[in-house]
Amino acid sequence: MTTANPETAATGIQGLDFLLQGGLPRGRPTLLRGGPGTGKTVISLTFLCHGIRQGENGVLVTFDESPEALIRHAAGFGFAADRFIEEGRLRILDMRPDRNEVVGDYVELTAVMARIDHALQKTGAQRLVVDAMDVLEGAFSAEISLRGELARVFDWLRECRTSSLITIGEQEEFTTRYGLEDYVADCVISLKQDLDHRVMTRLLRVVKRRGGGHGTSEAPFLLDGDGIFMIPVTGSVLRARVSDEHLSTGIPGLDAMLGGQGPYRGSTLLFSGQAGTGKTSMAAAMTVNACEQGRKVLYISFEESVDELVRNQLSIGADLRRHTEGSEADRRLILQPVRAVELGLEEHLMRIMRSIRRHQPDLVVLDPISSLATRRTGDSAKDMLLRLIHLIKEAGITAVATELLTDDSQGVSHLDVSSMIDVWIKLRRHENNGEMNRLITVVKARGLPISSQVKEFRFTDQGLVIEDPYIGESGIAYGTVREARQSEDEQVIEQLHTELSRAMQRRHELDEINAAAERLARAERDTRALDIEREIAGIERRLANIQRARSAISRSRQ
Repeated sequence: MTTANPETAATGIQGLDFLLQGGLPRGRPTLLRGGPGTGKTVISLTFLCHGIRQGENGVLVTFDESPEALIRHAAGFGFAADRFIEEGRLRILDMRPDRNEVVGDYVELTAVMARIDHALQKTGAQRLVVDAMDVLEGAFSAEISLRGELARVFDWLRECRTSSLITIGEQEEFTTRYGLEDYVADCVISLKQDLDHRVMTRLLRVVKRRGGGHGTSEAPFLLDGDGIFMIPVTGSVLRARVSDEHLSTGIPGLDAMLGGQGPYRGSTLLFSGQAGTGKTSMAAAMTVNACEQGRKVLYISFEESVDELVRNQLSIGADLRRHTEGSEADRRLILQPVRAVELGLEEHLMRIMRSIRRHQPDLVVLDPISSLATRRTGDSAKDMLLRLIHLIKEAGITAVATELLTDDSQGVSHLDVSSMIDVWIKLRRHENNGEMNRLITVVKARGLPISSQVKEFRFTDQGLVIEDPYIGESGIAYGTVREARQSEDEQVIEQLHTELSRAMQRRHELDEINAAAERLARAERDTRALDIEREIAGIERRLANIQRARSAISRSRQ
């Protein structure tokens, strides 16, 4: 069985294959150079054993360490080199300097190549590793002879059509004098160690690769008992997975502040606040709720041990221990305490991402993420945190991070990563009249109808409780002042209701008096109007009588 790309030979190191756009050039020699402890042998063993697992037999030629030591190294990283040897899929040639291989005072490379060719033919190997070839440097009398012999070896490797990886030490005089990078190898990979703040980081760079593109940036990589793990610098295109599903925080009041259903799954939440404001408790509440919903959580604590974290969160009803039971594959909660000051930023990044890939969690908690930046200067911490958040978002995983703000920060975050944060929640202390209260504010929540109100939250043995602030005649009140203010206002309200009732009674009585007076006045007006009407009627009758009398006299005279 061969790798998917016929032009490349995958190394089995995902990040390195990404930089090489598939793997090492197939059928051609690659040079791997670096100083002691940079990981040359481990990368070589990984390349070789990965190929054997994929059906490509291999040959390992060592000029430095014994075959037994290399077999032990391979076993330490999970490669069954001894079994591969028994099955005839791997052969190790011990080419350490031996007087039998020397003509006069110098090495005869023809014999070396003959032994390698025999091993390749016998095993049918498609992969070859030549470890510590620079040991041959002292076996030549003149520089030009070494350069010529090395060129001959590399030409022969190309003719063999074997995917070869040759390691040499990082000796400036060696590479400069003999032009190994410029004239011999088809692909050159450089390894080095970088020391910053007394913390070492291993770095890898693809110097050149003939016949194909490659990543040009230095990429950190992790080397420990689990082997090589590497995360290359990602591209500039944002490819975060998007979900319309909501994930409850486990705190009803906080869900309500975030629109009622909680944040979107796959979003990133940041809890910022001073010491004692409840950041870890918020993260623990979300952790327990996610576990109870059947989701897997990876909780990375940078300041508390597992026992401390479990004990402290029990006081608010968050039983983390219950979800850590069972095998690693079955349990819902993985707790990983890590001392932030012991590792470099890049190593933290790689360890976190390796844990994420191993456990495949639905939720990742980083508590507190600010611990990774406390000792750092410049933009290195910001760059690392942005990369970490981007990688988690790209995987579609919900992330919860806490940030410790100093007392003199005035609530301002110094991480400068808010552009990558989907939900930003600030927690703060409110001290008044000898009492401290905890307040919560949603600064932003992308795509959610958030509450703009500053609310109070309390720790109880049943969890976190978020309450609306009391707004009375004298303004906003929290804590016991809130209760006292509310009690006072209730008494005032009761008194006002009594006074209002009395005033309304007086107004009713006055209305009745006014109504009675109105009725009496109306009666008087009606009586007076009736008398006037009678008077008018009497006058009109008299006038009518006089008019009739005059008319009668006038008729009688006629």
